[in-house]
Amino acid sequence: MSEDVTVRHEHHVFHNPPPATPAEVNSALDRGDLPAALDAMVGTALYGDGDWKELQELHLRLLDHEDHQVSALAATCLGHLARVYRRLDEDRVVAALRHARTVPHTSGTADNALDDIETFLHPRRMRWRGRVRTALRPWTWT
Repeated sequence: MSEDVTVRHEHHVFHNPPPATPAEVNSALDRGDLPAALDAMVGTALYGDGDWKELQELHLRLLDHEDHQVSALAATCLGHLARVYRRLDEDRVVAALRHARTVPHTSGTADNALDDIETFLHPRRMRWRGRVRTALRPWTWT
């Protein structure tokens, strides 16, 4: 599953970086290599190869990073951790992401991460919400 997947879309190239460790993220940040740091951040979250608590702490810390790309991606990575590991210290992560929603450059990714947490940590709740929405607004597209 560590196969590099590259998808082109207009001006951007999206790819799944290889698995990475928190040490690789920190090393890339320390040497100022932002592209390597961003790839390593995603690589820590996508594959389920590490200790979820250590990865959670890494991305919680990076939510407050001075670089806007790093802090926004940290929120996304917290959502990935919920999907991959199906567990988080939910109270701490949700509180941090709710705070991140108040910051303009992280608000969108924090919202998406909160949705991921809800979806992957509470799938029954999400199914019931969908049913309630359908019952209350049957004429809308889902």
